[in-house]
Formats: sequence, structure tokens, C-alpha cells
Amino acid sequence: MSSYIGAGQNQQYVLPFQMDAVPSSMKSNLAPRPINCTLQTTVVQSTSGNANLGGTSTIQVPLGQSAYISNPYLRFKVTYGTSTNTVGLRFKGASQSAMGLISSYQSSINSTLIDNIQNFPQLADCILTHSCSKEWLNADGQVLMATATTESSVTAAGVANLGPAFDGVVTNGNSDTFCVPLLSLLGSQQAFPAWAINGILQLNINWTQAVNNALYYTTGVFTGLTFSDVALVYDRIAVEGDFIAKMKSDMASSGAKYCYGFTNYQTLTQVSAASTISNNTGLNVSSLRGVVVVPIATTVSSTSTGFPQPNTQTNFTVSLDGRLINSSILNAVSTPAVVFQELQKCFSRSFDCSVTDNTNRLQFSGALGVDGAKSFATGVSACRVSEGLAFQGSPVSVVGIQLTAGSADYTNYIIYISDYQLLIGADGEVSLVR
Repeated sequence: MSSYIGAGQNQQYVLPFQMDAVPSSMKSNLAPRPINCTLQTTVVQSTSGNANLGGTSTIQVPLGQSAYISNPYLRFKVTYGTSTNTVGLRFKGASQSAMGLISSYQSSINSTLIDNIQNFPQLADCILTHSCSKEWLNADGQVLMATATTESSVTAAGVANLGPAFDGVVTNGNSDTFCVPLLSLLGSQQAFPAWAINGILQLNINWTQAVNNALYYTTGVFTGLTFSDVALVYDRIAVEGDFIAKMKSDMASSGAKYCYGFTNYQTLTQVSAASTISNNTGLNVSSLRGVVVVPIATTVSSTSTGFPQPNTQTNFTVSLDGRLINSSILNAVSTPAVVFQELQKCFSRSFDCSVTDNTNRLQFSGALGVDGAKSFATGVSACRVSEGLAFQGSPVSVVGIQLTAGSADYTNYIIYISDYQLLIGADGEVSLVR
């Protein structure tokens, strides 16, 4: 007897013409309802009062309540201290975000350190520039945190949009209030299960050390910045006690743990050279999604823009435990399109037309000078699949990079993007899976 299976007979591979489907618009509504819960917007103020340049604001969120934390963001007020009025005031970076006022950021649960994000302004600027729509930055983001698209000006330093008249002029005592998103732990798409953890979630926001690190201005003298009304704002979704009891009972009886996934960012800096530089980092993660490098001029002044520029890059390679993962030559001088395409893979955006990157051909890799690039970054993806799976990146112990550029006047901000998971036991204790 023949073992031949004719077309359409192998049920493992169903052909499209073998199936009919009733459109959802013709069906009864099958959408499930949420569990019984109530919503309340909660504001948790900083316990450390006002802060100045180089200071720290500490926020402590009590956990263990029968609730989830959803839609969190950081709210703060900045008051400008000046002895003479400023001209042309705006935030530095390609996206001009108020997130540039935060120098670094830590989050911890009881004694477990979850996040320790250094070089926060450069990381946030890279994410806003290359993983966010330019339309959002020029509209919503401008209201929330004074952002602007790179399209606003090609040759000028940026858009002077701070001050009472949003024309870049502030006098002593003027103030602005901003709302910015939080990255990593509280940037997950999951609602954070406060009910499952006993203890305190602590956030440390370390403010910028100097005015010139965060603000661009052509004229004026600053005497300082004051940060006040610092608070974590979130939606507290309270669920029924029976639901919590059932969840904890099931976890205790089976030994299962609540799994909370999020994206972690680790950064470091390395001064560039007019040749090839190498860096080996003991990362030790199970899922590295990508490595991104942002070159920014090292010299800082009131008129330094903080724009990432290609620094005549001619190649960038990444190896995982000695295994080279990209053989394509990433030359920002002769083939900027290749560099841009590989960068987009790091943010899972390869040829994704639903999001418009905040850059164009000139602003990504233009010649150095008055018409130079404003939003350059280079990256190599380590994602094995693009299905939205947990830990879809590559496992690695030591990440090695080699970057060939043309000047020693830049600092390379190296960003490692990884998948992390927070495991929560029935006893409320947490462990971090890297």
C-alpha cells in the first residue's frame, strides 16, 4: 500500500481553503469580563523632601495589600534658580526629554536590588528616539516632559521650549512640573502584584549633578535647581480577598511562584579612540536581547547639545562568549541604512511601519558639523525569535564588543538590554531570575 499522502490530507498542515471562519462582527460578544475589582489613583510622595542638584529623592511604596500596581509614572516639579534670565533653554539630547534631569535610578524590594540604572539620560534618550513615534514626541511627550522631534530643526541645536512662554526664557523662581515613565521593573506591561509581596518597594531617584549635564542654553547664569513634589503616581487596582486567598493557596500547595517579567537595562561608558576599541563585560544573563552603543561628545558645557553622533564609525561587532553574532559591516559613513536596520532589530522593530522612528537620513548619520547627526545609535540584536516569548534573547556570560571609529572626543554609552523575571513565592519572598 502506498504511503503517499495527498495534498490537503495531512492534518498537521492545514491548508487555508479547508477552513471557513465566521467574522467576529457576526458573532455574539465572547470577550471575557475582568474579575471584580476597584480602581483608585494613588500618590506616594517622596519621604526625603525637596532635593537639589546631585541630591536623591526616596519613595517607599508599601506592599502586601490586596491590590495591583498599574500605569505608574514619576511626577516632579523643578524650580529654576537663576541670577540672570536664560535664553534658548531646552533639555539636551535628541528627544529633549525631562528624563535627562535624572542621573541614575534604583529600585529594590526589601533587601533585594532589582534595578540599578546608571547613565539614565542617555538610556532614556535612546529609547525615546528609536523606540517611540516621532508624532508622540512632538505632541503628547511635549506636554508631559517637554520633548521635541529631531525634525523640528536640522541645523539648530534644538527647540527652546522651556519657560512660562515656552520660548526658552526662564527667570529666577520659574518652575515646571513633568510626568515621566519609569523604566525596567515598573515599565513592564504586566500589572505589578503588590498583594503577593511582603515589605516595601523603594525607589531612589538621583538627580543630575550639574545644570549643564541636562539643560542647553545660550545665555544666562544658573544658581541651581530644586526638585519638589516628587511622587510615584499609579492606579491601585484592588481585588477581592477571596481571589488573593485562592491564588496564595494554589501557590503554596503546588510550590508554584508568581512570575513577573520585565526588561532590564544595564549601562556602562567607555571613552572612544581614533581606532578600534574593545570591551568585555561579564553580563551573566539568560536572555540578552541586544547591545546598543550611543556615542556623545565628551566635553560638556551650556551649549553642548548631547546629540548622539556617528563619530565616523566604520564597524561594530558583538560576540557572545567568544562567538561572533554579526558578520555584517556596520559602517555609518558609507552604509548608514545597514546600521539603522540592525539597530531597529534591537527594539523588535524591523520594518515595522506602525512606529515612525524619531530620525531621518541626515539626522541619523549626517556629516559632523553644523548639519551633523542628532540621533545616531548603533546596535546588534541577540534575539533568537520575534514572537514575544519570555527569554527570547541569547544566553551569555561575557559580552565582547569591538567598535571602530575616527575620534577620541566621544564617550560611548553602552546599553545591554536583557529579559528579567521576578519570582514571588507564596510566603511573599522574591528572587530575581537574570
